[in-house]
Amino acid sequence: MSNISPQRFVSRSKNKIFFFAKINAYTHVQFMGILKYCLDENPDTLIFDFSKVKSAYPDGMIPIINTIDILRRQKIKIKCIYPYNDDCKTLFIRANWAHLITPEDFQPEVIKHEKHLIARRFVSSQEQQEVVNDFVKIVLSTLDVTRSVLSGLEWSINEITDNVLNHSGSSIGGIIQVSTYPKNGSVSFAVGDSGRGILTSLKEAIPTLRTDLEALGEAVKSGVTRNNQFGQGNGLAGTLRIATMTGGSFSITSGQGYIKVFDNDSNKKQRYTHQNFIGTLVCADIKTNTPFNLSSALEFEGYQNSTPVDIIETNYETESSLLLLISKESTGFGNRGAGKQLRQTVLNLLKMDLSRPIELNWSGIPLISSSFADEFLGKLFLELGPMSFGARIRNTGMETLIRDLLEKAITQRLTQAND
Repeated sequence: MSNISPQRFVSRSKNKIFFFAKINAYTHVQFMGILKYCLDENPDTLIFDFSKVKSAYPDGMIPIINTIDILRRQKIKIKCIYPYNDDCKTLFIRANWAHLITPEDFQPEVIKHEKHLIARRFVSSQEQQEVVNDFVKIVLSTLDVTRSVLSGLEWSINEITDNVLNHSGSSIGGIIQVSTYPKNGSVSFAVGDSGRGILTSLKEAIPTLRTDLEALGEAVKSGVTRNNQFGQGNGLAGTLRIATMTGGSFSITSGQGYIKVFDNDSNKKQRYTHQNFIGTLVCADIKTNTPFNLSSALEFEGYQNSTPVDIIETNYETESSLLLLISKESTGFGNRGAGKQLRQTVLNLLKMDLSRPIELNWSGIPLISSSFADEFLGKLFLELGPMSFGARIRNTGMETLIRDLLEKAITQRLTQAND
């Protein structure tokens, strides 16, 4: 295989598919073209060789996993050789890709990551809502965001994942993966399914559609849906607007169609490829440090909207305060990383509701580390100052040991500030 071109990331030999260097959206296009030739030979087993892969990204891995789901439905056995590169193999495992590719070899990952939502499947409406809530909490705890930005992100991911359940026809739901980038102030997500695709779905409403690209063009218009009993048809259009309003990007792939948009509609790129992806993949990169208003993003012609209820209202607001159940918000209580996440969550909530104090309820937590206490409340006290901290932060339900650790952390930070 030494004569493989550097621009070629996929090759094959009989029923074995080789991946090289990196896996991204372009790799997936090559993979779909090569897979066709493998399937023409009617193999009972397909072998995926990732041994030479050194880097991989969700926009390439998620549709490959969706395609593997389809192959299994066709009774084709899947075998896999994972990366020899230790870091990349670890990524395959921790991102949950290994489990989704060969569940007989790898258990699902259960560890929650600070900045990422690992690849996970959602089949029911309950699982879809859990995905949305986890997505919003990761954003809230890692990025500095306004309430309007957070509401826009929640609306967008809710619409895209809901489309999978209502329109794809996939019996095994969809797969989502999310990454946040605090230094860049951005969030990226990929949502894919192994369903019937956009063209077949939209033909129920627009039977004159002929090509996948034509169907994608209709799908990203406001108000276009296969059946308005299942939604207003603004999820894709709204997400595209949100992504481009912030200087990010949006892409959608289905069948032989592909559309990607950067910054604004004038830079739209459309193309056919030699792939034939049976399913739909939606990817977006949204810049959270660029303010945007959800109502403005949804100001489509002939469409009137009201700002939807968001997670702040449903999960945190009470009549007199914002309630934060510490046991449900943090992934742990023994390290600075968890304390930093919780501090960011509190700072965001304080910024989103200037009129209410925050009640930090510590019920059910027997012990925390000194480093967690310092990173969370010690630094929060220093950042807010004594008056604002005293006026807006209320601690309840604390064990005596936790109270002592928190008071010590605050006292030490106050002493350092005075010195």
